[in-house]
Amino acid sequence: MIMTSACRRIGLLGALAGLLLVQGCREEEQGQVLFHEKGVYQGQEDEPLDDERLDELRSRARAQKF
Repeated sequence: MIMTSACRRIGLLGALAGLLLVQGCREEEQGQVLFHEKGVYQGQEDEPLDDERLDELRSRARAQKF
């Protein structure tokens, strides 16, 4: 059976659509925010810094002041 060019195009488009669906299902893409609200941060909360890290950042800021 010989495929016509229209059948080939439909098959190619179907294969491309399948690849696009598979690409959108990667694990690192799951749970992303799809709809954004203006003025509302929807990301993960930051962990608080410990005192040692805060002191280190403050000393770096003082050094950059001059």
